[in-house]
Amino acid sequence: MSIYKTLMQGLLLTFVLPASIQANVVTSTETELQAKRQSIPQEGKEYITLIHPVASQPKVVEFFSFYCSSCYQFVENYPVADAINRILPKGETVTKYHVSMMGPLGNELTEAWAIAMVMDKTHDVEKPLFEAVHNQKLKNVADIQEVFAKAGMDAATYQQAQQSLLVKGAIARQKAAIASFGVKGTPTFYVNGKYQIHNAGIAITTPQAYANNFAEVVHALLEQQ
Repeated sequence: MSIYKTLMQGLLLTFVLPASIQANVVTSTETELQAKRQSIPQEGKEYITLIHPVASQPKVVEFFSFYCSSCYQFVENYPVADAINRILPKGETVTKYHVSMMGPLGNELTEAWAIAMVMDKTHDVEKPLFEAVHNQKLKNVADIQEVFAKAGMDAATYQQAQQSLLVKGAIARQKAAIASFGVKGTPTFYVNGKYQIHNAGIAITTPQAYANNFAEVVHALLEQQ
């Protein structure tokens, strides 16, 4: 009898253990699927699909203005562009275009940003220009040139750059992109010329978490065809 009981217990274990393992696998799979579903950006929440996609654009474009307080926050406290740059292929970065229609020196700052793009000075002058506007120290073109001078470009070089065909082309490119995307506010991010990020739809717990979540949404949209 004891041998019989032992055999039956063995048989029961043979069937019960695989069933338990299978249940664990199912639970694990469901958890993974749920996490995956949560990580997939939702259209209408984190982004919208453009009715009229814009062809031949960089992977990620940000439209900003030095007069935009939210844009300043994205540089000062919420490092969104930096987080996106980390997920882009090596050698690629967020393309930033300045919007001219804001502020008394909007056009002059678009020209300044074009000069910075051409002369590889964007990293050096972006935050100082924001700070100058924020602190109401930017009153004229001479003040803009002073910011560039502190970044290593004297007034003569700046004025020479103003006449450059490359700079004029960069100005035209910014204005054309603004028209093509129909930009109505800043900061605005577009991905693959197809999707617009809904800034307010990105989950936020801390500034860095917001930037990381923003970058994850961009990465997911870059993977979409």
